[in-house]
Amino acid sequence: MTSMERYGDTFFQQGQIRLAELSVFNWGSFDGLHTARIDPEGTLITGDNGSGKSTFVDGLMALLLPAGRATFNVAAAQGDRTDRSLLSYMRGSFGAAHEGISTRVKSKREKSVVTGLRALYRADDASEITLAALFWTTQTSNTLSEVKRVYVVARRNLELKEILDAFGEGNAATLKKWLRTDGLVTCCDDRFSDYQELYRKLLFMENKNAPALLSRALGLKKIDDLTKLIRELVLEPSTIRDDARKVVEEFGDLVSTHDRLVDTRAQVDHLSPLPGLSQVLQQAEQALAKLRLEKNSLSVYFGEVLAGLWLARVEELRAEAEQLRERLEELEREEAAAEALVERRHGEYLQHGGNKIEALKKEIGQSSDKCSDVGRKASDYQEDMRKLGLTDSLGKAAFSENQKSIAILTDTMGQATENSQNKFADTSAELSEAQRALKTLGTEISEAEARPDSNIDHPFQRLREELVQSLGLPLGELVFVGELIDVLEVERPWQGAIERALGGLRTTLLVPAENYSMVTRWLNTRHTGLHVRAQVVRGNEGNRRPPEFKGRGFLRKLEWREHPYRDWLKHHLSSFPTRAVWRS
Repeated sequence: MTSMERYGDTFFQQGQIRLAELSVFNWGSFDGLHTARIDPEGTLITGDNGSGKSTFVDGLMALLLPAGRATFNVAAAQGDRTDRSLLSYMRGSFGAAHEGISTRVKSKREKSVVTGLRALYRADDASEITLAALFWTTQTSNTLSEVKRVYVVARRNLELKEILDAFGEGNAATLKKWLRTDGLVTCCDDRFSDYQELYRKLLFMENKNAPALLSRALGLKKIDDLTKLIRELVLEPSTIRDDARKVVEEFGDLVSTHDRLVDTRAQVDHLSPLPGLSQVLQQAEQALAKLRLEKNSLSVYFGEVLAGLWLARVEELRAEAEQLRERLEELEREEAAAEALVERRHGEYLQHGGNKIEALKKEIGQSSDKCSDVGRKASDYQEDMRKLGLTDSLGKAAFSENQKSIAILTDTMGQATENSQNKFADTSAELSEAQRALKTLGTEISEAEARPDSNIDHPFQRLREELVQSLGLPLGELVFVGELIDVLEVERPWQGAIERALGGLRTTLLVPAENYSMVTRWLNTRHTGLHVRAQVVRGNEGNRRPPEFKGRGFLRKLEWREHPYRDWLKHHLSSFPTRAVWRS
């Protein structure tokens, strides 16, 4: 009986099975969901080159063939080569972009993408079969191994939108759970072989080459070798030789099969005690659980024992406290009785003349204190006399003589005290003045250390700093004349004479011409108590020739510091009379 005869009854009951609908989602140039309905009498797909005809049909090929074996766009391929793949269709690749020396494929969907395909087949008896596949990737790479997939076969009309809604934002587990709740739907996960076997059975594709033959027919433009095409895709291959080889191999494996049976029997013998061991293990686990429970309860047990011990100790302490309280009351009674006895004995003592004895004791004590005071004063007197250079004898004649000497010393001591106080006042004033000078000197030293590059008095420097901060001028543009010149080391003996010759020029403030008006106005509005002159500094265009210093002038004895105003200052000072320094 042929295979067609085996399925004859079922086949002729449902009649022909035709493709009724084809749906794609994010497939090639088709963004979103698109569905084409196929007329039972036939449908012609036409359009310009690049309009998506082959792309749409390749969606059916991706449902019938595994991704690694599917040949897309066969009609446009040269030989067996094609420039399209499952991943390029998912990305929507449409060309290349040149970036420097490299080339990048341009795609409509660069990052993570979800692609869905669906084919609806309908028989003459109105029964329907749906083939569907969902492909997605969360990576940006173009590697086919990164693509995840789910294949679905349904014995009803299963819309692609239903599958996409169940998939949501990429929840494959929810999708598979939803598919398995429908008895007419079979989810094959990513197992294409199970999926292909099921759809071939439902579509009565006995020849396993039928999907490949359909793919070749869709892209067929010409037939070079009809015999080869029929032999490869239509005729069933002969398997007699392979079947015979399998039979020989099976007979050759009888010995190994026997050995495995012997090993299996030995394993059964070794594993037969396991049920008993399982019972022993269960009992041990129960005992271990009991021990663990007892271990976990040890803290409670010891807590209860400790609480009992503390309660017993508390009772013992309470009993001891009660005994001590009774003993204390007894001692208090004895103390009261002893105090009463003392009072009684003291009364009897007074009745028998004891009050006179107490008065004598008190008088003796007073006399003793007075004697001690007199002795102490006599000792102080002797000490004072020795300090004054007088006799320390306690006789009456010596005492009278000392009184006369002390009277004479007292008269001369007043004048000496007044002289000492005056000298102390003068010394205190000198000390205060020295301390004030020391403080001023310390302040000047601190300010000199803070401004090591200036030899101008600090009040002038503080005035310049306040000026610079108020007007927002650079500090380097406002300098005193004395900061740009200094007496050469070898000419130090002339320093005093040079400073007198310069006079107020040392504290003359040099100001650029553009800021002169603003600086002078600021100085005129300030009451600083300092005599500060401002000198405008103009450009050096008119001073191209070096300045000429007089042979006997003091300008040759100066050291000129580096500064933009140095040459100007040389010309400026050369106009002043400078011979006075040579007159001694």
